[in-house]
Amino acid sequence: MVRAAVVAAVALFGFPAAADPMSKDDIAKTMSLIGQWMGGNYSTQAQYDADQASDKPDNEKHRLMFQLFKRVDVPAFEGLVFFEQGSRDGSEDPDMIWRSSLVHVIPDPAGGVVRYRELAFKDQAPWHNAHKTPAKFSSITRDMVTWDANCDFLLTLNATGSEASGPIPPKACSRKNEGTGQMMYADDRIAIREGEFGFLGRYVDADGNHIWGNESDELNCLVRFADLP
Repeated sequence: MVRAAVVAAVALFGFPAAADPMSKDDIAKTMSLIGQWMGGNYSTQAQYDADQASDKPDNEKHRLMFQLFKRVDVPAFEGLVFFEQGSRDGSEDPDMIWRSSLVHVIPDPAGGVVRYRELAFKDQAPWHNAHKTPAKFSSITRDMVTWDANCDFLLTLNATGSEASGPIPPKACSRKNEGTGQMMYADDRIAIREGEFGFLGRYVDADGNHIWGNESDELNCLVRFADLP
């Protein structure tokens, strides 16, 4: 029964219709729900297993990923802040950790959205497994991290109040391809639900041609499998 629910969740992550700007009350509600929904250890195991057993082309099969989110107190940043950590095998082995960073969730009444912003540590390694010592986050200052507001996800709440989702605006977030030197643009959106986190996570060129990431329009579906202390 649990696995069936997970597979159903995977199938539901798609592209919604464009959303209208939210009221201040709905923004406050969205902030509160995200604070409740996110947190714990996540993986794409169910989606990965389903894809591997399917006849999808390889370029549309989703990778196996492990991620954790923990809400933390960082006085230097208002709003909600989460520590996020990705590892290759779901362990806390520093050699398996490929990302330790922060997520900053910010109300934007002028835009009628909630902004989901990724903050990268300038020196990442000292923050591996920082979720185990949460008092450490109070020492973070704004000059210890970097971010690009052009790469914010602009989230709105759906009509049933069960999902906060939204894209990075087209061609707003760019980076240079280290291999080719070509400029590429984030083609990305996220969807957050209770215990579920979906993201597209791909890059295209100026003409919209795929460069990097899964070529399926189905989001990578991380599902919570364990809580964090």
